[in-house]
Amino acid sequence: MGRTRKPLSEQKGHLTSEEQVRRAAEQGLVKSGRSYIARPPGWLSDRAKKEYARLYECMKSMDMLGDLDANNLAAYCEAFDNYLTATEDIRANGLTVVIDGEPFANPAASLQTRYAKEMREFGKQCGLSIDSRLKFASAKLETIEESITGEFGDI
Repeated sequence: MGRTRKPLSEQKGHLTSEEQVRRAAEQGLVKSGRSYIARPPGWLSDRAKKEYARLYECMKSMDMLGDLDANNLAAYCEAFDNYLTATEDIRANGLTVVIDGEPFANPAASLQTRYAKEMREFGKQCGLSIDSRLKFASAKLETIEESITGEFGDI
């Protein structure tokens, strides 16, 4: 199985001008619209819908997300809601629960860990981690610098 492809802005190798143009064209072909992602899917819980709307508002100016990312963002928000539900259970019942007089680990603790992991994975895919946003910002800055250099030359 081959390596996952990186956007042109994250490529570290030396590409010829022809390869750069080709990869830029490929990226342009896979960019999706943004009409569907603006609204949270109906299957989300109420708390997940609020988080979806909040995140979309925060990220729409960065022009990172498209319609094809809607399900990943929704899955992140649902995992977020489930994480909070598990956290609330732990706060109410503690890390251990007593069943038939015997203490056991609260099952909500393992659920909390599971949903935290899901949030990290979906968050990376949607650009919610600091690292992914810095990569995006680096690519954006490079594009701006190239357009300035193209317009004014190397001043």
